[in-house]
Amino acid sequence: MDEKLLHYIWNHKLFNINECFTTNGEKIQILSVGVPNPNSGPDFSDVKIQWNDIMWVGCVEIHIKSSDWNKHHHQQNDEYNNVILHVVFEHDKDVFLSNNTKIPTLELKSLIPTRIMEVYQSFMQSKLSIPCRNQLADIDSFRLFAWMDRLLIDRLEEKADAVNHLLASCNQNMEEAFYVFLAYYFGFNINNLPFRLLAKSTPLACLAKHKNNLGQLEAMLFGQAALLEYEFQDQYPKKLQKEYAFLKNKFALKQVCRKEMWKFAKTFPSGFPTLRLAQLAALIHRSSFLLSKIMEADSVKQIQQWFQVEVSPYWETHYMFDTVSVKKQKGLGESAINTLIINAVLPYMYQIGKIKNNQSLKDKAIAFYEDLPIEHHKITKEFTVIRNDFTNAFHSQALIQLKKKYCNTKDCLHCGIGLYLLQTR
Repeated sequence: MDEKLLHYIWNHKLFNINECFTTNGEKIQILSVGVPNPNSGPDFSDVKIQWNDIMWVGCVEIHIKSSDWNKHHHQQNDEYNNVILHVVFEHDKDVFLSNNTKIPTLELKSLIPTRIMEVYQSFMQSKLSIPCRNQLADIDSFRLFAWMDRLLIDRLEEKADAVNHLLASCNQNMEEAFYVFLAYYFGFNINNLPFRLLAKSTPLACLAKHKNNLGQLEAMLFGQAALLEYEFQDQYPKKLQKEYAFLKNKFALKQVCRKEMWKFAKTFPSGFPTLRLAQLAALIHRSSFLLSKIMEADSVKQIQQWFQVEVSPYWETHYMFDTVSVKKQKGLGESAINTLIINAVLPYMYQIGKIKNNQSLKDKAIAFYEDLPIEHHKITKEFTVIRNDFTNAFHSQALIQLKKKYCNTKDCLHCGIGLYLLQTR
């Protein structure tokens, strides 16, 4: 038994509420368990109980053992003088308020169904990466996906904080904030930070003035990325160096990236930051009012088409400067496009809908997740071997939230799946 479980049992009335007696044998009727107190002081407030033919209103403090009251020095704290009932798993000592009034105590040990404690302990002691793995397949789809709806919204709300911070730093310029947000995800986990620094130090307004010249866009981005600070053999990067020197002076650009920030190791050439920068330049070159188009999109397919860009000819035969590769069109692939839409485009769309109080825009963002295929990575693989009804990006994003926020921390008492299994098994 731990105190978190005891709080949960009290809060959800998962004990024999009709057989409550104080440790002195006096009958107690629980009229209301109250509300959890997130601040200092007793654990639950606004509790109502009937005791000795009188209705008492006040607070409840919960402990594993009643002697914990003294261990926590509550007997010396006037803040606890409004406690009307001490709820414990096991009573081992009478305790008193700071004014020496004895507190009635309710022992729950014999009132809690043993299955609740057994299921909870099985979760806490499990060495599986998904504590309820052995029961997950048996949960009906309706109940499971109702919880996954909540998980996706929670994930979008978390990303909303990042969008709000960006908007604040961009003077509420939605196009600029979207550009920085999107650039961050062009890092594809490995290079997120330098991409963000690059976008913040290279204003969209500067890029927009040269958007019709792909070479100049590349010069600005590669230069600001500090990836032109080499002695090159090829003429193309030498040309970019000259262009960047001019553009840097023209716009008084400040370079904050260092070439050492960019990671090439442990990634395929198709994910090299040099190629990703060329793809970002191509997207800016092709796109006019991209954010507005995305907000007005009728389908995911439209958004996917806008991201299908062609890089400059140099990159068809290179992944890095001065290193020739087999000729190949190296625009963004289908998987990369979907990843950008899932992680950047749709969260941004959802938050703009929230800011503008536009429910249809928020609904569209959520619906578009269902139109994208499930992401394939370690987390989704763990769940798809258990069930075969996880099929789209809505599911994969919810599963990421489930795994990171609940399974990894074994926070089963706040997980919809864990709560269901605790109460029904």
